[in-house]
Amino acid sequence: MRRSCGQVVVENFFEPCVLYLLMEQPGYGYELMRRLKTHCSCTVNIGNLYRGLGRLIKNKSITKKTVKSALGPKKIVYTITPRGRLQLQQWIAGLETQNKTLSRLITNYKKKYDSGNAKKLQRRSG
Repeated sequence: MRRSCGQVVVENFFEPCVLYLLMEQPGYGYELMRRLKTHCSCTVNIGNLYRGLGRLIKNKSITKKTVKSALGPKKIVYTITPRGRLQLQQWIAGLETQNKTLSRLITNYKKKYDSGNAKKLQRRSG
């Protein structure tokens, strides 16, 4: 997450979603990818997911542990850390602020230019 103009700019949005999912239960890569789509409406390719997991491990937001699998090769299971829980709280606070800003912009735009005011917009741009 980076800060700009006093607001949070969301980069790699799936990362707070992964933290949220790991708060519910530990998980492994492909399972997290499926859960992201199901629970967060977030689609990410597996390469980006593993790079994001690597960043979260590097900043100590999650840990990984290799476990035996009954059906195949060993799996790496990811678990959120106390630092990850705090980071998620910070993401949520930033997203709430961002949501208010975006909602205000959308509301103001719709009041002025949407529906019956669409012709005004066309005249101004044309």
